[in-house]
Amino acid sequence: MIAVCGENLIDMVPSEHGKDLFQACPGGCPYNSAIAAARLGVHTWFIGKTSKDFLGDKIISKLQSSGVDTSLLLRADQAMTLAFVERDPAGNAKYAFYSEGAADRCYYPEDLPPALPEACCFMLVGSISLVQEPSGSTICSLIEREYKKRLISFDPNVRPSIIKSRAEYLERFDWICRRSAIVKASDSDLEWIYDMPPAKAAEKVLALGPELVAITMGEHGAMILTKQHHLVSPAKKVQIVDTIGAGDSFHAALLAGLGWLKVRDRESLASLSEVNLRAVLRLANSAAALDCQKRGAEPPTLRELAIFDPEAAMIAPGIIPTFNSKEYIC
Repeated sequence: MIAVCGENLIDMVPSEHGKDLFQACPGGCPYNSAIAAARLGVHTWFIGKTSKDFLGDKIISKLQSSGVDTSLLLRADQAMTLAFVERDPAGNAKYAFYSEGAADRCYYPEDLPPALPEACCFMLVGSISLVQEPSGSTICSLIEREYKKRLISFDPNVRPSIIKSRAEYLERFDWICRRSAIVKASDSDLEWIYDMPPAKAAEKVLALGPELVAITMGEHGAMILTKQHHLVSPAKKVQIVDTIGAGDSFHAALLAGLGWLKVRDRESLASLSEVNLRAVLRLANSAAALDCQKRGAEPPTLRELAIFDPEAAMIAPGIIPTFNSKEYIC
């Protein structure tokens, strides 16, 4: 149901055994979302390129063990992108990226799959893969090819340290939003882009053309805006280990929930009721909260989510007794 396109990398995460020690963890915004969606039981493909070395093996192994379809993921001789992570006292992460000549960054138009699977309803894109070249232009060409056939879901996941030109970034941000049915962003993303409160910034994004805008706001929860509804949900109270991957889990759960509600096109997305929007918002918030309880990006399984918040999981197939799973294609 969900094709995910973008970077895959190794997060060098501070070890609990010392501040100068690091643990190598597979990661990347789209990569984490692919893992999260698959762990919720949704058919997920990962599109991109990774290295042929043992770090690429780590990338492949985690995707496949989580249930992600890797048939559209290429392997190359180039090295792996590395992202060194530093946490502040609240558990929030800062990143330093090393990606020159890396496999995921060297993604060319000829590397794109000639067609996406027919069962693909959503295409998730985002983050540094859209900032760096040639991957950024390649993925934009895929968006242009597919946006009238799939629901594009865009997470800017802004990393200012690698943005060379703010003007060029904003031009591409605007271009992608106009082709996206869904935009998921954090309040800090929109603060950097628009320098205005999250709700006003979300309205500005919505005016570009998406049917739904979802904003994560850390400890203040999350919101969903459509042309008919403006909903806010508080954050789940959990013991935070770190926030790495929480937004990616939120994004994946949002799309999984929309898929379970039989959203297949812009019309069905735009016509969602407030009740159904609240259901997917709660699902996404719970997935993000569970991710925060683990070191690094470790999205929950559907079973873990159902134990943590049974009501949030009720929209999933197999959870609602009256749900006819044969009608749901994923």
